[in-house]
Amino acid sequence: MTKLTLIIGNKNYSSWSLRPWLVMKKIGLDFEEIRIPLYQPNSKQQLLQHSPAGKVPILHHGEITVWESLAICEYLAENFDSNILPQESTARAIARSVSSEMHAGFLNLRSSMPMNCRARLPGKGMNPQVAVDIARITFIWRDCRQKFGFEGDFLF
Repeated sequence: MTKLTLIIGNKNYSSWSLRPWLVMKKIGLDFEEIRIPLYQPNSKQQLLQHSPAGKVPILHHGEITVWESLAICEYLAENFDSNILPQESTARAIARSVSSEMHAGFLNLRSSMPMNCRARLPGKGMNPQVAVDIARITFIWRDCRQKFGFEGDFLF
């Protein structure tokens, strides 16, 4: 089998890096992990050696390079485990929509309450715009659990 290599930033701070890493771990793929510390003087140069986008995450699979976390997860679903996404087309379409919204949306939340898995900062960064983002996320999760995930541990 062709070797898989995932280039990521810090899993504590980079949710984009963490997404494909979690998928690859969940489906039991054997892969090499290369971590490039972000926001260092030579970070961009190191990233550009792996992808012209110069951002994490990046997946190398033989001669194939896939960058961007959603694209990587789609690639993994197509090539390694089709159960990453729901099999039923309506659920799969909603899962893709929700994934895209979670991936690219909620800018108020991201800027006011950046990811830090190790920190406990209750209420820090809360403001009315963040509350709107949190309400939307809560609605999405409840709605998906009720419609698609009621039989298992996941949204779908």
